[in-house]
Amino acid sequence: MKKFSAFLSEAERSWASKEAEKLSLSHVGYGKYANPSGQVTHMSKDGKLVKLDAKTAAAQQISGVEDEGGDQDKSSQGSISITFGRFNPPTVGHEKLLGRVSREATDGDYRVYVSQSEDPQKNPLSPNEKVEWMKKSYPEHKDNIISNPDMRTIFDVLIALNEEGYGEVKIVVGGDRVSEFNSLAQKYNGQIYEFENILAVSAGDRDPDGDGLEGMSASKMRQAAADDDFKTFEKGTAAALGQKEKLRMYKSVRSAMQLESAGDFNDASYNLFEIAPKLDPQGLREAYINKQIFNVGTIVENVNTGVLGKIVSRGSNYLIYIDENDTIFRGWLKDLVEVDYSDPSSREFGTDSLATYVKKLTPGEFVKKINKNKKSTLVQ
Repeated sequence: MKKFSAFLSEAERSWASKEAEKLSLSHVGYGKYANPSGQVTHMSKDGKLVKLDAKTAAAQQISGVEDEGGDQDKSSQGSISITFGRFNPPTVGHEKLLGRVSREATDGDYRVYVSQSEDPQKNPLSPNEKVEWMKKSYPEHKDNIISNPDMRTIFDVLIALNEEGYGEVKIVVGGDRVSEFNSLAQKYNGQIYEFENILAVSAGDRDPDGDGLEGMSASKMRQAAADDDFKTFEKGTAAALGQKEKLRMYKSVRSAMQLESAGDFNDASYNLFEIAPKLDPQGLREAYINKQIFNVGTIVENVNTGVLGKIVSRGSNYLIYIDENDTIFRGWLKDLVEVDYSDPSSREFGTDSLATYVKKLTPGEFVKKINKNKKSTLVQ
C-alpha cells in the first residue's frame, strides 16, 4: 500500500502541484500556493492551478498561513458533498441522486463528477456529451456538474479536494455501492489524502425490475436505444427536457452505440450483457465461463471508480486485477468493462494516452506474489 500511496501522491500527484512546481510556487496548506516571497498567488481547484485575482489574493494574505506563534492556520474549506458516476445516459433516476448530493451538502458545497469512461457499449456518450445532457436535464444543478479529464478516478477527485482544503467529504452513491466506496475511501485516508471525516452515503436503493422512477436506469435506456424503442427510452429522461431534446439525446446515444438503423440490436450487433450486464446476468455469466470475455491479461476499467488495471486472475464471479503500481483490486463482473487500447482512437486519460498508460500494467514477477499477498492487500 505504501507504494500505491507514493504513486498517487508523487508520481501521479495533482496537476496543480505539477504546475506550481514549474512556477516555483510552494504549497502552504489548504490548496494555497505561494511565490518565493511568501505571497499566496494561486489555489488548487478541481486539481488545476488557478491564479487568484488581486482582491482574492489580498484576502488570502489577510487570512494568513501562519499565526503569531508560527503555527499553520488549521481552518479548512469545511464540508463538501460529491458523487462520481457514468451518467451514460443521464436518467430521471439520476435526478434523485443529484438531489440527495445537494441535500447532503451541509455547507452548501457540492459537486457532481462525470467519469471519463467512453466506449460504444456501456459508455456510449462522451464526457462532454454527458455534461451537455446533464445540464439540460438537471438545470438546478448545472453549475455543480464537472467533467475534468484529470479526474479519471475517485482517487483523483479525493486528492484534489484534499488539496483544496476540505476537511470532510461525503460521497453519495447508490445503495449497492456504499460498501465499495466506503472501503476504498477509508482505506487511503491518511495516506494519499487526509480528511477529518470521509464517508459514503446512500442515495437510496433502486429496483432494477421496477417500472417506475426507482426502476429506470441507464442500463434500461441503453437497451431501449439498442432496441430502437424510443417510447421506453423517453420514460427514463428528465422532465426538464423537451420532446425534441429527448429525441435528439436518443439519436445521440444510438449513434454513439454505432446503431444506425432499426433492428441492429436484434441482428446481434450486441449481446444484452455487453450493453447492460445488470439486465442479463445469465448471458454475462455464460460468456465469462466460455472465456469470451475478461481473460487474463485483458485491460479493464471499474465503471464505478474509474480504476484501470490488468486482469491477473479469474474468480467465480469476480476478477483480480492490478493497476500500474501493482496494487491489487477485486471487481465484480458487472462492474467492469474491457478497454481496447490497441485502437489508435482510444480515449486519453489526462495528458497521457491510454496506450502509454497500459504499458505500465505489466505484472511480471509480481503475479507470482498474488496468492501470498491477496488476503492482506486486496482492495475490495
